[in-house]
Amino acid sequence: MSKKMNFFGMMLLALCLAGCTKSNEGNNSGNNNGGGTTTNKVRVTTYTPADITSTSASCGGDAIVEGNVVLYELGVCWDTSSNPTVSGNKQSTGSCGQPYVCTISNLSPGTSYHVRAFAYDGTNYYYGEDKNFTTASSGGGGGGGGGSTNYDEKILGGWSCDLNLSGNNFVYITYYFDRNQPGKLDYQYSINNEYGIHAKGTYTVSGTTITATYNNVSVHDVNWNPTTINGFTDGQSKTVTYTIQSCTDNMLVMIESIEGKTLTLERYN
Repeated sequence: MSKKMNFFGMMLLALCLAGCTKSNEGNNSGNNNGGGTTTNKVRVTTYTPADITSTSASCGGDAIVEGNVVLYELGVCWDTSSNPTVSGNKQSTGSCGQPYVCTISNLSPGTSYHVRAFAYDGTNYYYGEDKNFTTASSGGGGGGGGGSTNYDEKILGGWSCDLNLSGNNFVYITYYFDRNQPGKLDYQYSINNEYGIHAKGTYTVSGTTITATYNNVSVHDVNWNPTTINGFTDGQSKTVTYTIQSCTDNMLVMIESIEGKTLTLERYN
């Protein structure tokens, strides 16, 4: 009886060890199930390509990390075949801000492409899902990726982003382009979630330019005294223009005219 128990015990141990073997599928992995490659450390999501022309497209994504993982590179890779990798065509963002967008160019007109977002942690590459789009024929608009440029409708809703300032300060920025009252805009610039700017006004869209006129402006410092922050003065109207670089269902990238900063905003509403 003892010998039988030892035999079955050893078999059970062998099965457990076999089931716990580490998988390397997260490294340069291909498809994912349900949107974004899932590993124990990094989950990458590919956004739908936008602003598709005959030779270029705006593509991007985001990466969620677990634990103390540090990302050293973010970007997109593309090819005419499915599940492209960084061993082929790739474009990096140049920073690790998220969400991110890259404009890929030198594409061939009227051609079907596949694109995936990627993240690199210094050892492994992780990929988002494969997104397909087709460039326009010469002189036409693209297809397959939602490349509409009707920005006055696409921007409706809420957008936000975080910015890191000097001295361990951070800024949380929100824009709400009112869905119920198109042309109405609510803007907040909150420093450390304590003080900053809250402005309301109206806006118009012409091509890729948003012109916002804020006529209800409240600006306070940390002691809640009226002040001036980022070109906004408490109680004074302010006109700001924003140049749209790209806009997808999940991400809006635009350049504001005050400091010339590029804002990469993620949809929250």
